[in-house]
Amino acid sequence: GAPPPPPARAGGWAGAGSPLLSPGEVRSKPMTVLQWEKLSMGKLAHTLWGDGGSDGGAKGAAGALEKLMEPGRAFEIDISALEGRFARPDPSARFRRAESDNSDRSTVGSADGGTPRARISLLEPKRSTSVGIVENKLRGALGGKPLRDAILEVDEALLTQDTLKMALSAVPTTAEQALLLAFQGEPSTLDRPEQLLRSLCGIPRLEGRILAMMFKAQLEPDMDELLQQVDSLKAACEAVQGSAELQALMQIVLHIGNALNAGTARGNAAGFRPSALLKLAEHKAADKKTTLLHYTVEVVQTNAPKVRRVTALLPTLAQASRVSLEELRAKSADLARGMDQVERELTALEEAAEKEEERREALHREAMEAWSAAKEQRDEARRRHREGRAAARASEGGGGGGGGGG
Repeated sequence: GAPPPPPARAGGWAGAGSPLLSPGEVRSKPMTVLQWEKLSMGKLAHTLWGDGGSDGGAKGAAGALEKLMEPGRAFEIDISALEGRFARPDPSARFRRAESDNSDRSTVGSADGGTPRARISLLEPKRSTSVGIVENKLRGALGGKPLRDAILEVDEALLTQDTLKMALSAVPTTAEQALLLAFQGEPSTLDRPEQLLRSLCGIPRLEGRILAMMFKAQLEPDMDELLQQVDSLKAACEAVQGSAELQALMQIVLHIGNALNAGTARGNAAGFRPSALLKLAEHKAADKKTTLLHYTVEVVQTNAPKVRRVTALLPTLAQASRVSLEELRAKSADLARGMDQVERELTALEEAAEKEEERREALHREAMEAWSAAKEQRDEARRRHREGRAAARASEGGGGGGGGGG
Protein backbone atom coordinates (compact mmCIF):
# COMPACT_ATOMS: atom_id res chain seq x y z
CA GLY A 1 0.00 0.00 0.00
CA ALA A 2 0.90 3.66 -0.01
CA PRO A 3 3.55 4.70 2.51
CA PRO A 4 2.40 6.70 5.53
CA PRO A 5 2.57 10.47 5.23
CA PRO A 6 5.83 11.99 6.44
CA PRO A 7 5.76 13.21 10.05
CA ALA A 8 6.32 16.86 9.11
CA ARG A 9 3.22 17.01 6.90
CA ALA A 10 1.13 15.03 9.35
CA GLY A 11 1.82 17.62 12.00
CA GLY A 12 -1.61 19.24 12.08
CA TRP A 13 -4.41 21.12 10.41
CA ALA A 14 -4.39 24.49 8.67
CA GLY A 15 -6.02 26.25 11.59
CA ALA A 16 -8.15 25.27 14.54
CA GLY A 17 -11.28 24.60 12.54
CA SER A 18 -12.60 21.17 11.56
CA PRO A 19 -10.89 18.31 13.41
CA LEU A 20 -12.03 15.77 10.82
CA LEU A 21 -9.28 13.91 9.02
CA SER A 22 -9.33 12.52 5.51
CA PRO A 23 -11.24 9.19 5.56
CA GLY A 24 -8.20 7.15 4.56
CA GLU A 25 -5.69 8.62 6.99
CA VAL A 26 -4.09 6.14 9.37
CA ARG A 27 -1.13 6.17 11.74
CA SER A 28 2.20 4.65 10.78
CA LYS A 29 1.92 2.18 13.67
CA PRO A 30 -0.91 0.74 15.80
CA MET A 31 -2.02 3.19 18.48
CA THR A 32 -3.71 2.84 21.85
CA VAL A 33 -7.25 3.97 21.05
CA LEU A 34 -8.99 6.66 23.13
CA GLN A 35 -12.24 4.97 24.12
CA TRP A 36 -14.58 7.91 23.78
CA GLU A 37 -18.20 8.09 22.73
CA LYS A 38 -17.95 10.12 19.57
CA LEU A 39 -20.63 12.37 18.12
CA SER A 40 -21.48 12.57 14.44
CA MET A 41 -22.16 15.85 12.63
CA GLY A 42 -25.91 15.28 12.92
CA LYS A 43 -25.77 15.30 16.72
CA LEU A 44 -23.92 18.57 17.27
CA ALA A 45 -26.96 20.87 17.49
CA HIS A 46 -27.33 22.57 20.89
CA THR A 47 -23.92 21.30 22.06
CA LEU A 48 -20.68 23.20 22.52
CA TRP A 49 -19.54 21.65 19.25
CA GLY A 50 -22.44 23.30 17.42
CA ASP A 51 -24.54 26.34 18.34
CA GLY A 52 -24.36 25.90 22.12
CA GLY A 53 -21.01 27.58 22.63
CA SER A 54 -20.15 30.66 24.63
CA ASP A 55 -21.03 33.04 21.81
CA GLY A 56 -23.95 30.97 20.54
CA GLY A 57 -22.40 30.99 17.09
CA ALA A 58 -22.19 28.16 14.61
CA LYS A 59 -18.44 27.75 15.13
CA GLY A 60 -18.88 26.49 18.69
CA ALA A 61 -15.72 25.10 20.30
CA ALA A 62 -13.72 25.49 17.09
CA GLY A 63 -14.44 29.21 17.06
CA ALA A 64 -13.47 29.50 20.72
CA LEU A 65 -10.11 27.84 20.01
CA GLU A 66 -9.42 30.13 17.05
CA LYS A 67 -9.91 33.19 19.26
CA LEU A 68 -7.47 31.89 21.88
CA MET A 69 -4.73 30.80 19.48
CA GLU A 70 -1.50 32.76 19.38
CA PRO A 71 -1.71 35.36 16.58
CA GLY A 72 -0.52 34.02 13.24
CA ARG A 73 -0.18 30.46 14.54
CA ALA A 74 -1.93 27.44 13.03
CA PHE A 75 -2.99 24.61 15.31
CA GLU A 76 -0.64 21.66 14.98
CA ILE A 77 -0.07 18.29 16.59
CA ASP A 78 3.30 16.60 16.29
CA ILE A 79 2.08 13.27 14.98
CA SER A 80 5.50 11.61 15.19
CA ALA A 81 5.69 12.52 18.88
CA LEU A 82 2.13 11.30 19.37
CA GLU A 83 2.96 7.97 17.74
CA GLY A 84 6.12 7.63 19.76
CA ARG A 85 4.33 8.13 23.05
CA PHE A 86 1.03 6.35 22.46
CA ALA A 87 1.90 3.53 20.05
CA ARG A 88 0.53 0.18 21.05
CA PRO A 89 3.25 -1.94 22.74
CA ASP A 90 4.76 -4.80 20.76
CA PRO A 91 3.10 -8.01 22.04
CA SER A 92 6.48 -9.71 22.32
CA ALA A 93 7.74 -6.94 24.62
CA ARG A 94 4.83 -7.01 27.00
CA PHE A 95 5.44 -7.96 30.58
CA ARG A 96 3.10 -9.17 33.25
CA ARG A 97 2.58 -7.19 36.40
CA ALA A 98 2.40 -8.93 39.73
CA GLU A 99 -1.12 -8.65 41.07
CA SER A 100 -0.77 -10.12 44.50
CA ASP A 101 -2.96 -7.49 46.13
CA ASN A 102 -6.20 -9.33 45.55
CA SER A 103 -4.87 -12.72 46.55
CA ASP A 104 -3.26 -11.50 49.77
CA ARG A 105 -6.15 -9.45 51.04
CA SER A 106 -8.42 -10.87 53.67
CA THR A 107 -11.38 -9.43 55.51
CA VAL A 108 -11.77 -9.92 59.19
CA GLY A 109 -15.39 -9.85 60.26
CA SER A 110 -16.50 -8.57 63.59
CA ALA A 111 -19.27 -10.37 65.39
CA ASP A 112 -21.92 -8.49 67.25
CA GLY A 113 -20.94 -8.66 70.90
CA GLY A 114 -24.42 -7.83 72.13
CA THR A 115 -26.03 -10.44 74.30
CA PRO A 116 -29.78 -10.99 73.94
CA ARG A 117 -31.94 -10.25 76.92
CA ALA A 118 -33.19 -13.34 78.69
CA ARG A 119 -36.30 -11.68 80.16
CA ILE A 120 -39.93 -12.82 80.13
CA SER A 121 -42.02 -10.43 78.12
CA LEU A 122 -44.85 -10.35 75.63
CA LEU A 123 -42.59 -9.23 72.82
CA GLU A 124 -40.02 -11.25 70.94
CA PRO A 125 -36.66 -11.01 72.75
CA LYS A 126 -34.93 -9.16 69.90
CA ARG A 127 -37.78 -6.68 69.56
CA SER A 128 -37.98 -6.23 73.32
CA THR A 129 -34.26 -5.43 73.46
CA SER A 130 -34.41 -2.85 70.65
CA VAL A 131 -37.52 -1.17 72.07
CA GLY A 132 -35.91 -1.16 75.52
CA ILE A 133 -32.92 0.74 74.17
CA VAL A 134 -35.23 3.24 72.46
CA GLU A 135 -37.36 3.60 75.60
CA ASN A 136 -34.30 4.39 77.70
CA LYS A 137 -33.11 7.06 75.24
CA LEU A 138 -36.61 8.55 74.95
CA ARG A 139 -36.92 8.95 78.70
CA GLY A 140 -33.77 11.06 78.67
CA ALA A 141 -34.74 13.04 75.57
CA LEU A 142 -38.26 13.80 76.80
CA GLY A 143 -37.21 14.66 80.34
CA GLY A 144 -39.57 12.07 81.81
CA LYS A 145 -42.60 13.21 79.82
CA PRO A 146 -44.56 10.25 78.41
CA LEU A 147 -44.06 9.81 74.67
CA ARG A 148 -47.82 9.44 74.21
CA ASP A 149 -48.45 12.89 75.71
CA ALA A 150 -45.68 14.51 73.65
CA ILE A 151 -47.13 13.08 70.41
CA LEU A 152 -50.74 14.00 71.17
CA GLU A 153 -49.69 17.53 72.19
CA VAL A 154 -47.33 17.86 69.18
CA ASP A 155 -44.62 19.08 71.54
CA GLU A 156 -42.11 20.39 69.00
CA ALA A 157 -39.72 21.51 71.73
CA LEU A 158 -39.19 17.90 72.82
CA LEU A 159 -39.94 16.02 69.61
CA THR A 160 -36.78 16.78 67.65
CA GLN A 161 -35.90 14.99 64.43
CA ASP A 162 -33.75 12.42 66.27
CA THR A 163 -36.43 11.85 68.91
CA LEU A 164 -39.08 11.33 66.23
CA LYS A 165 -36.86 8.80 64.47
CA MET A 166 -36.60 6.85 67.70
CA ALA A 167 -40.36 7.11 68.23
CA LEU A 168 -40.98 5.82 64.72
CA SER A 169 -38.96 2.70 65.47
CA ALA A 170 -41.21 2.09 68.50
CA VAL A 171 -44.50 2.14 66.59
CA PRO A 172 -46.22 -1.15 67.47
CA THR A 173 -47.21 -3.45 64.63
CA THR A 174 -50.77 -4.70 64.22
CA ALA A 175 -49.80 -8.03 65.77
CA GLU A 176 -48.07 -6.31 68.69
CA GLN A 177 -51.11 -4.11 69.31
CA ALA A 178 -53.38 -7.15 69.44
CA LEU A 179 -50.98 -8.91 71.81
CA LEU A 180 -50.56 -5.94 74.16
CA LEU A 181 -54.24 -4.93 74.25
CA ALA A 182 -55.24 -8.51 75.03
CA PHE A 183 -53.15 -8.39 78.20
CA GLN A 184 -55.59 -8.46 81.15
CA GLY A 185 -53.15 -7.81 83.98
CA GLU A 186 -52.00 -4.54 85.47
CA PRO A 187 -50.04 -2.48 82.88
CA SER A 188 -47.50 -1.62 85.58
CA THR A 189 -46.49 -5.28 85.74
CA LEU A 190 -45.31 -5.22 82.13
CA ASP A 191 -41.69 -4.66 81.27
CA ARG A 192 -40.74 -1.13 80.14
CA PRO A 193 -40.72 -1.94 76.38
CA GLU A 194 -44.22 -3.41 76.61
CA GLN A 195 -45.46 -0.45 78.65
CA LEU A 196 -44.15 1.98 76.05
CA LEU A 197 -45.74 0.18 73.11
CA ARG A 198 -49.01 -0.35 74.95
CA SER A 199 -49.25 3.37 75.74
CA LEU A 200 -48.99 4.13 72.02
CA CYS A 201 -51.65 1.67 70.89
CA GLY A 202 -54.57 4.07 71.34
CA ILE A 203 -53.16 6.94 69.24
CA PRO A 204 -55.00 7.21 65.90
CA ARG A 205 -52.78 7.14 62.78
CA LEU A 206 -49.66 6.98 64.95
CA GLU A 207 -47.15 6.32 62.18
CA GLY A 208 -48.68 8.98 59.94
CA ARG A 209 -48.52 11.54 62.73
CA ILE A 210 -44.86 10.85 63.43
CA LEU A 211 -43.94 10.97 59.73
CA ALA A 212 -45.77 14.28 59.31
CA MET A 213 -43.97 15.76 62.32
CA MET A 214 -40.62 14.48 61.03
CA PHE A 215 -41.26 16.10 57.68
CA LYS A 216 -42.23 19.40 59.27
CA ALA A 217 -39.17 19.40 61.53
CA GLN A 218 -36.82 18.79 58.60
CA LEU A 219 -38.60 20.75 55.86
CA GLU A 220 -36.76 24.07 56.20
CA PRO A 221 -33.17 22.71 56.35
CA ASP A 222 -33.91 20.18 53.58
CA MET A 223 -35.40 22.86 51.35
CA ASP A 224 -32.46 25.20 51.98
CA GLU A 225 -29.98 22.45 51.09
CA LEU A 226 -31.92 21.52 47.96
CA LEU A 227 -32.04 25.12 46.72
CA GLN A 228 -28.32 25.59 47.41
CA GLN A 229 -27.50 22.50 45.35
CA VAL A 230 -29.73 23.65 42.50
CA ASP A 231 -28.04 27.07 42.56
CA SER A 232 -24.60 25.39 42.47
CA LEU A 233 -25.56 23.35 39.42
CA LYS A 234 -27.05 26.38 37.70
CA ALA A 235 -23.94 28.47 38.34
CA ALA A 236 -21.69 25.67 37.06
CA CYS A 237 -23.77 25.19 33.90
CA GLU A 238 -23.69 28.92 33.17
CA ALA A 239 -19.93 29.05 33.81
CA VAL A 240 -19.29 26.09 31.50
CA GLN A 241 -21.52 27.43 28.76
CA GLY A 242 -19.88 30.86 28.94
CA SER A 243 -16.25 29.68 29.09
CA ALA A 244 -14.43 30.07 25.79
CA GLU A 245 -11.35 28.50 27.40
CA LEU A 246 -13.18 25.29 28.29
CA GLN A 247 -14.67 24.98 24.83
CA ALA A 248 -11.28 25.59 23.24
CA LEU A 249 -9.81 22.89 25.48
CA MET A 250 -12.54 20.49 24.36
CA GLN A 251 -11.67 21.28 20.75
CA ILE A 252 -8.00 20.52 21.40
CA VAL A 253 -8.94 17.19 23.01
CA LEU A 254 -11.08 16.47 19.96
CA HIS A 255 -8.11 17.09 17.65
CA ILE A 256 -5.84 14.88 19.74
CA GLY A 257 -8.40 12.09 20.00
CA ASN A 258 -9.04 12.06 16.27
CA ALA A 259 -5.29 11.99 15.60
CA LEU A 260 -4.93 9.08 18.02
CA ASN A 261 -7.94 7.17 16.66
CA ALA A 262 -7.23 7.76 12.96
CA GLY A 263 -8.20 4.78 10.85
CA THR A 264 -10.41 3.23 13.55
CA ALA A 265 -14.16 3.20 14.15
CA ARG A 266 -13.70 5.82 16.86
CA GLY A 267 -11.84 8.23 14.61
CA ASN A 268 -13.17 11.20 12.64
CA ALA A 269 -15.45 12.29 15.48
CA ALA A 270 -17.23 15.63 15.12
CA GLY A 271 -17.53 15.80 18.91
CA PHE A 272 -17.49 13.56 21.97
CA ARG A 273 -19.31 13.02 25.23
CA PRO A 274 -17.73 14.88 28.19
CA SER A 275 -17.21 11.56 30.00
CA ALA A 276 -14.20 11.05 27.71
CA LEU A 277 -12.30 13.70 29.69
CA LEU A 278 -11.99 11.25 32.58
CA LYS A 279 -10.19 8.83 30.28
CA LEU A 280 -7.34 11.26 29.55
CA ALA A 281 -5.71 10.58 32.91
CA GLU A 282 -6.28 6.83 32.50
CA HIS A 283 -4.76 6.61 29.01
CA LYS A 284 -1.13 5.67 29.68
CA ALA A 285 1.75 6.49 27.35
CA ALA A 286 4.31 3.89 26.35
CA ASP A 287 6.56 4.88 29.25
CA LYS A 288 3.74 3.90 31.68
CA LYS A 289 4.34 7.15 33.57
CA THR A 290 2.84 9.96 31.53
CA THR A 291 -0.72 10.02 30.28
CA LEU A 292 -2.77 11.54 27.51
CA LEU A 293 -3.67 14.30 29.98
CA HIS A 294 0.00 15.28 30.25
CA TYR A 295 0.23 15.29 26.48
CA THR A 296 -2.88 17.46 26.18
CA VAL A 297 -1.34 20.04 28.53
CA GLU A 298 1.77 20.13 26.33
CA VAL A 299 -0.34 20.70 23.21
CA VAL A 300 -2.24 23.49 24.95
CA GLN A 301 1.01 25.14 26.04
CA THR A 302 2.39 24.98 22.51
CA ASN A 303 -0.69 26.12 20.57
CA ALA A 304 -2.93 28.22 22.85
CA PRO A 305 -1.49 29.04 26.29
CA LYS A 306 -4.48 31.26 27.06
CA VAL A 307 -6.58 28.11 27.38
CA ARG A 308 -4.89 27.55 30.76
CA ARG A 309 -7.21 30.20 32.16
CA VAL A 310 -9.82 27.45 32.23
CA THR A 311 -8.65 26.76 35.79
CA ALA A 312 -10.66 29.82 36.90
CA LEU A 313 -13.72 27.57 36.56
CA LEU A 314 -12.46 25.06 39.10
CA PRO A 315 -13.96 26.56 42.30
CA THR A 316 -17.43 26.76 40.75
CA LEU A 317 -17.19 23.31 39.20
CA ALA A 318 -15.74 21.75 42.36
CA GLN A 319 -18.77 22.88 44.35
CA ALA A 320 -21.18 21.59 41.71
CA SER A 321 -19.30 18.29 41.36
CA ARG A 322 -20.40 17.37 44.87
CA VAL A 323 -24.03 17.55 43.78
CA SER A 324 -25.61 14.35 42.49
CA LEU A 325 -28.53 14.67 40.08
CA GLU A 326 -29.85 11.35 41.31
CA GLU A 327 -29.77 12.61 44.90
CA LEU A 328 -31.51 15.82 43.83
CA ARG A 329 -34.28 13.83 42.17
CA ALA A 330 -34.56 11.59 45.23
CA LYS A 331 -34.74 14.59 47.59
CA SER A 332 -37.39 16.23 45.43
CA ALA A 333 -39.40 13.01 45.46
CA ASP A 334 -39.00 12.76 49.25
CA LEU A 335 -40.26 16.32 49.67
CA ALA A 336 -43.26 15.56 47.47
CA ARG A 337 -44.05 12.42 49.47
CA GLY A 338 -43.66 14.35 52.72
CA MET A 339 -46.08 17.03 51.54
CA ASP A 340 -48.57 14.31 50.59
CA GLN A 341 -48.18 12.73 54.04
CA VAL A 342 -48.81 16.04 55.81
CA GLU A 343 -51.81 16.72 53.57
CA ARG A 344 -53.28 13.30 54.33
CA GLU A 345 -52.76 13.83 58.06
CA LEU A 346 -54.38 17.28 57.97
CA THR A 347 -57.33 15.86 56.04
CA ALA A 348 -57.70 13.06 58.59
CA LEU A 349 -57.58 15.57 61.45
CA GLU A 350 -60.22 17.74 59.78
CA GLU A 351 -62.46 14.73 59.23
CA ALA A 352 -61.93 13.65 62.83
CA ALA A 353 -62.77 17.17 64.01
CA GLU A 354 -65.93 17.18 61.90
CA LYS A 355 -66.94 13.81 63.31
CA GLU A 356 -66.19 15.04 66.82
CA GLU A 357 -68.29 18.14 66.18
CA GLU A 358 -71.13 15.98 64.87
CA ARG A 359 -70.81 13.77 67.94
CA ARG A 360 -70.90 16.80 70.22
CA GLU A 361 -73.92 18.20 68.40
CA ALA A 362 -75.69 14.86 68.76
CA LEU A 363 -74.84 14.78 72.46
CA HIS A 364 -76.09 18.35 72.76
CA ARG A 365 -79.36 17.46 71.06
CA GLU A 366 -79.78 14.45 73.30
CA ALA A 367 -79.01 16.57 76.35
CA MET A 368 -81.47 19.26 75.25
CA GLU A 369 -84.15 16.67 74.57
CA ALA A 370 -83.49 15.10 77.95
CA TRP A 371 -83.58 18.55 79.54
CA SER A 372 -86.84 19.36 77.81
CA ALA A 373 -88.32 16.09 79.00
CA ALA A 374 -87.00 16.78 82.50
CA LYS A 375 -88.55 20.26 82.42
CA GLU A 376 -91.87 18.76 81.39
CA GLN A 377 -91.62 16.22 84.16
CA ARG A 378 -90.67 18.97 86.60
CA ASP A 379 -93.58 21.13 85.46
CA GLU A 380 -95.88 18.16 85.70
CA ALA A 381 -94.58 17.43 89.17
CA ARG A 382 -95.10 21.03 90.20
CA ARG A 383 -98.60 21.05 88.75
CA ARG A 384 -99.48 17.89 90.57
CA HIS A 385 -97.87 19.25 93.71
CA ARG A 386 -100.02 22.37 93.50
CA GLU A 387 -103.09 20.31 92.82
CA GLY A 388 -102.24 18.07 95.75
CA ARG A 389 -101.77 20.99 98.10
CA ALA A 390 -104.98 22.58 96.89
CA ALA A 391 -106.82 19.33 97.43
CA ALA A 392 -105.27 19.02 100.87
CA ARG A 393 -106.35 22.53 101.83
CA ALA A 394 -109.81 21.90 100.48
CA SER A 395 -109.98 18.69 102.42
CA GLU A 396 -108.87 20.40 105.59
CA GLY A 397 -111.45 23.15 105.11
CA GLY A 398 -114.26 20.72 104.52
CA GLY A 399 -113.39 18.68 107.63
CA GLY A 400 -113.35 21.74 109.92
CA GLY A 401 -116.80 22.87 108.77
CA GLY A 402 -118.38 19.54 109.62
CA GLY A 403 -116.94 19.53 113.18
CA GLY A 404 -118.27 23.02 113.92
CA GLY A 405 -121.81 22.07 113.09
CA GLY A 406 -121.84 19.06 115.40
